Amino acid sequence: MDAGGYLDELQLQGRLLRSSAHQCPLSAAVPSCPGWTVARLLGHVTRVHRWAVSILRGGRPDAFQFSPPEDEAELFDAYDAGLAQLLDQLLATPDRAAIWTITPAASAKLFWARRLAHETAIHRVDAQLAAGFGVQGFEPAFAVDGIEELLTGSGAARFDRSRLPGERSISLTPLDSNASWTLLVGPQLLSCRPQAVDDADLSVFGLASDLYCWAWNRAGTEEVSLRGDLALADLWRQDFRVNARAQSA
Repeated sequence: MDAGGYLDELQLQGRLLRSSAHQCPLSAAVPSCPGWTVARLLGHVTRVHRWAVSILRGGRPDAFQFSPPEDEAELFDAYDAGLAQLLDQLLATPDRAAIWTITPAASAKLFWARRLAHETAIHRVDAQLAAGFGVQGFEPAFAVDGIEELLTGSGAARFDRSRLPGERSISLTPLDSNASWTLLVGPQLLSCRPQAVDDADLSVFGLASDLYCWAWNRAGTEEVSLRGDLALADLWRQDFRVNARAQSA
């Protein structure tokens, strides 16, 4: 996807997140983020959007400060303003701007457009799970990109591998795409290779949208098919840190 495609997704997912959050009390629990309420979810996404704007404007990532308002109307207004600022700033950012990124990237603009599109998309799922009216699926191409962004970026490092007895392999295969991956994990190992292998310790299959949500711990095992060492799937579900960073999903 190009930056324009990510911006379209960011706008869409941001709108869906807002409408879903509006369908339930701000005090409602978010089942996919234990201990969170919808208010905390909305405040978190608002903070992430504004944090990214600060970085895109040349700010230091560790120097940003923002406290979401507690009043419901003000919180939604702050969310709307933050999303609008982010979209405008991404549009205005040159492709080759020298801006800090979480991981090395050829284009900071593309990196942040991609990162924020998927950040917002995953939290849109959280809002819909909290509202309880069902989760809207993702387009396969966007979901495949999201799985790849998770596995090849910094996301896989969220998996606490300390309890693994040794090196293990996890393959993920979206059934509606030609893409697949094998994640190699161990107490001292973390790498991702393109293409699934037949002898992976755990193989996970599903439609791209379901697999995307499963990888982010937003879908259960009933929404995908598992083959191999099911204890690995349990470890992923238990030890994948949803909130490893203050400004990340």
